[in-house]
Amino acid sequence: REPFHAFTQFATGDWLERHADGLMRILSVPCSSGEEPYSLAMALLDAGVAASRFGIDAVDISTNALQRAQRGIYGKNSFRGKDLEFRERHFVAVKDGYALAAKVRQCVSFARANVLEEGFLADSASYDFIFCRNLLIYFARATQVLALAKLHRLLTADGVLFVGPAE
Repeated sequence: REPFHAFTQFATGDWLERHADGLMRILSVPCSSGEEPYSLAMALLDAGVAASRFGIDAVDISTNALQRAQRGIYGKNSFRGKDLEFRERHFVAVKDGYALAAKVRQCVSFARANVLEEGFLADSASYDFIFCRNLLIYFARATQVLALAKLHRLLTADGVLFVGPAE
C-alpha cells in the first residue's frame, strides 16, 4: 500500500500542479497479471483524478500473464489485508472471483516487451512515473545497470522511478 499511497500523494499534488493541462504517463514493468497497473489506476481514480488525465502502459515478457491481465478476473485470494472497500468500488463478484470494472481496465494498455531487448519501447514517449518493482532483484549487477539505463531513457527529466524495497 505504501508505494501506491506515495505515488498518489506526489501525482495528485506536485505533478498535477506543474502540469495543469498535461497527460500523466505511467509505465508498469513488469506488469505480470495486472495487479500493479490496475492498482495505480484505482488509486488515481479514488483520488479524484479523471481517467482522461492519465494513461498507464503495462508491459511484460509473458504472453500468458498479459492475457490474464487483460481479462481482469481475480480470485478471492488476490485480495489481501482488511481494508477491502476498493473491491466494492472497482470490482463485481463473478463465479470465479471478482471482475475488474471496465472504467479501470480502460485506463491500462498492455503490451508484450522485454526490458533487456535492444529496442525496448524505443518509439515510446517519455514517462512521468515508472514502476519497476521486483524485477531488478533477479538480475546480476551488469544486467541491472542495462535495465536501469533503459528505464532512465524512458523517464521525463523530472520523472520518478519506483522500485521494490529489496531493490
